Amino acid sequence: MADEPTPNEAPAKRDFRKEVTDQIIAMLEKGTAPWQKPWEPGSLQLPFNPTTEKNYRGGNALHLMAVGTRKGFDDPRWLTYKQAAANGWQVRAGEKGTQIEFWQFGEAGKKGDSPGDRSEPDTGNGDYRGPLRRVFTVFNAKQIDGISPYLPKQHTEWEIVETGESILTNSGAKIIHNQDDRAFYSRGHDHICLPPAAAFKSAADYYGTALHELAHWTGHPDRLNRQTLNQSYRFGDPNYAKEELRAELTSVFLAAERGIPHNPEQHAAYVQSWIKALSEDKNEIFRAAKDAHRAADYLLDLERGKQLRTETSEHVAAFERGNAAVAITEKETATEHREPVASRGMAKLEAEKILDGEVDGRRPPSDQAIKESFAAAEAVARKIMGEQARTYPADTDSGKYRGELIGETDHHIIQRLSTKSAVAHEKHLLPGPANSAENVLVAYSNQVAQLKPNQDRQRSHALAR
Repeated sequence: MADEPTPNEAPAKRDFRKEVTDQIIAMLEKGTAPWQKPWEPGSLQLPFNPTTEKNYRGGNALHLMAVGTRKGFDDPRWLTYKQAAANGWQVRAGEKGTQIEFWQFGEAGKKGDSPGDRSEPDTGNGDYRGPLRRVFTVFNAKQIDGISPYLPKQHTEWEIVETGESILTNSGAKIIHNQDDRAFYSRGHDHICLPPAAAFKSAADYYGTALHELAHWTGHPDRLNRQTLNQSYRFGDPNYAKEELRAELTSVFLAAERGIPHNPEQHAAYVQSWIKALSEDKNEIFRAAKDAHRAADYLLDLERGKQLRTETSEHVAAFERGNAAVAITEKETATEHREPVASRGMAKLEAEKILDGEVDGRRPPSDQAIKESFAAAEAVARKIMGEQARTYPADTDSGKYRGELIGETDHHIIQRLSTKSAVAHEKHLLPGPANSAENVLVAYSNQVAQLKPNQDRQRSHALAR
């Protein structure tokens, strides 16, 4: 028959983006997409690769979150078969992997594109020359034998309030509490309107709602200049629904990265519009996820700006978001110059080193000294806890750690997290000395640590209600 393929005819190529879009549409129809679920503080984590310690971004992040939700994986770690094998871990026989895509651009990539955005393309009309697209298969940690258990970050009520207030305050957005039961962003007046905080059931609900509206605020022409915000005119407009999708995804990414709760109950009216938009364009969910990750990054960079600034009697130094430089201003003359820094994660320390040569009277150790000290910390943990003990470096962006201090090396304090895991804290980042056998909470925010006694969790939760 004419319709039958010939023996030499190649099978049809799989369309990765259409498959992802179709799966998300099916979840939307069932009400189970990641941004349709209410996420409690700390219950959602961004998917990340445990061998590189890097988060997956944009469409890949959303895809892995959707697969994890659908398959019941409560572990955010995803990696390739080779990466698992290289660490002595084994993907179980019969397990099916999940595909993700990676776009690599050379010097002839899209003009104006930044390296942080190159994990996937803008599928609009941008002038791309020669991107290399690869599809990788990754497996969730729940599909792998031998990998250590995942220890989720803990977020208490006071930490959520602190984080939410910090993001709102450092954004610089104008927020007016003049509504009875509505929350919205006014594009014309460039301000956010909310009910009073006391009208919400909890502080977490207030900050979750406020940050959703702050996601819309990022799209203003003076900020990210997002088309879906600035070219939407009324409810029912296709761009109106697309902009709501971006705000919802921004809320999810913030919930995953900083523990802010996400409550989708007010946005069910957009589901059919989202299904229509995704059905008509297989690239829309990837564009939306990319825009949402940019919005979340923008808000978190503004928040970090609060702590990436220091001054002396003669100078002010501030890390400049996006260009890896410290701007130094002489107070008396207002003259400025800029010094490059190695990485944004070290910006606060570099700014202070440029001005004073030290941090709170303590000079940061060299990278080699830190490396040797961490290796010694691993040995100390194994000696105390057994040869199976694993030691992890502290997440100094937003890590929270509870447990007994069990030892120290030249540049680290070692804290027991469980019977087989420990974390090593760099001494020069801690606010003061810590003694062994103390049970403490170490909480980081953008390379700044707090150290306090570890209160009984049950009593702490009771007081927070």
